[in-house]
Formats: sequence, C-alpha cells, structure tokens
Amino acid sequence: MQKNNLKQVKALTSVALGAVLLTSTIAVPINSVEAASSSNYKVSKGRLISKLTGKVVKGTKTFKGKVYKDGKTLTGLKAGVFYKSGKKATGTYKGKYYSNGKVYTGVKNNIYFKAGAKATGIYKGMYYSKGKVYTGLKAGVYYKRGKKGTGTYGGKYYEAGKVFTGIQSTSNNLYIDGLLNTDLIVFKGQLYNGSKLNEGVVQVDGKWYKDASIANGTITLPNGKTITVTNGIENTPGSGSTGGGSSSGGTGEITFTSTINSDIANNVDKLGLVGTSVSSSNEKVATVKITDGQIAVTSISVGTSIITIATDDKKATLEITVNANGSITIGTITKYTTPQKN
Repeated sequence: MQKNNLKQVKALTSVALGAVLLTSTIAVPINSVEAASSSNYKVSKGRLISKLTGKVVKGTKTFKGKVYKDGKTLTGLKAGVFYKSGKKATGTYKGKYYSNGKVYTGVKNNIYFKAGAKATGIYKGMYYSKGKVYTGLKAGVYYKRGKKGTGTYGGKYYEAGKVFTGIQSTSNNLYIDGLLNTDLIVFKGQLYNGSKLNEGVVQVDGKWYKDASIANGTITLPNGKTITVTNGIENTPGSGSTGGGSSSGGTGEITFTSTINSDIANNVDKLGLVGTSVSSSNEKVATVKITDGQIAVTSISVGTSIITIATDDKKATLEITVNANGSITIGTITKYTTPQKN
C-alpha cells in the first residue's frame, strides 16, 4: 500500500511542475518583450527586424533616432511632422514646405511661405506675391522689389509707394496725381507754367502774376501796357476791375490777357516726328518752346502765326490764332510724312 501511495505523489508532483512551466511560457508574450526594450530590434538590409521573431516589425516604431513604418524608414507625415528617410526633414512634401519637420512660415531662398504654402502679403516689411518679392501696384500702392517704391511706374510718378502730387525734390518739377503738370496752375502760393515755375507776366483767375509770385506794384503786360496792381488786382488810376479783362480809360477796350496752350504733344502720333526745335513765324503774336514733351505756345497779341516744329531735315507745322482775351486756338496741323520711295 505504501509503494502505491509514493507513485501517486510522484505523478502529482510532475503534473504540478508541468503546470508551473506552462504558466511561465504563456505569461511572457513576444509582443510584450519587443515593446519593453529597443534591444529587441535590429536593422537588417535597411529593415527594422524583431530579434525575437526574426520578422519585420509592423506599425510605426522609433529606433535609434529614426522612425520606421512597417519596417521601412518613414518618408511622409506622422502627427503633422514631415520625415524623410526616418528623420525630421526640410523640404517640400505634397505641395507644402517644411523646416526640420514642421510646416513653415517665413522666407527661404527668397520665397515667402505661410503655413507651408507660397503666400501673398507683407512679411517683415516686404510685400510678396505668390511667394516672390513683388514689383508693381497692389491696392494703389507701388512696390519695387517688395518695398514701397519711389519712381515712375505705368506712366505715373510715386514716392514711398504713393502716387505723387507736389514738387519732386531732385528735378523741382511739379507733379499732379503722378503726372507732370501741363497747365498754368497755382500750387502752394506759386504759379507754375507746366512743370516749372512761371516766367513772365500772366493773369490767372483774374489776378496778375509776375514770374511765380502774385504781382504787386507796376508791371508791364505782354502787350506792352504798363499797369499798377495790388495783390494781383489792377488799381491803375482810371481803370476798372480787371476780372477777365479790364476797361482802359473808360473806352471799353478789352485789355489783352496772355495765356499758355500746351495741348500739342511733341510726338510722332501728333506731328509725325519728335521735334528738337520749334519756332514761331510771328513772335509779336505768339512765342513757343518745347517743354516736357509738349509744344507750349504763349500768346503775345491778337493775330495768327505759323508754328514750325523741326528735327534735322524734317518738319511739321501748325497754325495758331491768338484771340482778344489771349486765348489760343489751334488750327490745322500739317504732320511730317515719310517721303515715298520711287
């Protein structure tokens, strides 16, 4: 009886030990071992391999500073970060620019990016259009190489990005809304004839000016008459109001008022040539000069004159009539035409 009991105890012991060994094997799964330490991985032929299974590691893993996806180094996005060959990268990916893995805002290689895309707008004082520094007009502002510009663009003059009205500092020319002035105009108390200060005696809006300033004292009119004025208004004894012409000695005679006409452009479209000289056939009626690309005619007295515009052996002509109030009427223009070859 005792021998049988001993055999039974040995059998039970073997079963118990077997159970313990079986339980130990189930408690340590392969996946848990791989997750526990990077020492469970290795790189073989560019692939991330599990040392325990010898197989490619599935999913996304970081090993020795590199990110792997399904065993291969990752090129692409992970949690919004750009990786190339497993490392955070700088460059363009799917139309967006990244710097050290992050979507980029700023300037790289003279290109402006905003949230990774080439952008339009102002960045650090520079204006960009589709990523490039901009030259041109935006919302009425002139930009030159990204900064508010000074200079001529599209036929108009700008200063600090704004279309300019005033006296240009280097040329002393008068600009109105970006264009060289061509009229007889009072600007900041001074009279301009075109883009330059007026020279000579002229009446504007009922007031006499001598050169660029309003006249005071005795002045001689373009027709040779001498009058006395105060703040531009004639007060010669025996004279009436000069308004747009005055009476003289009560006779009702209209006082001639000289005027300027700069309507004729000195260009091929208007004259068939660009003149380098200009002359009047009767300077007692009108004088003439070339000013800022225009033919400027100044009336002297009532009458007619032929104006000749010439260059080398070419010429064009125009007829003008000076009226009693000094206004100038432009008549027939005879353009220069290229002689026909036989």
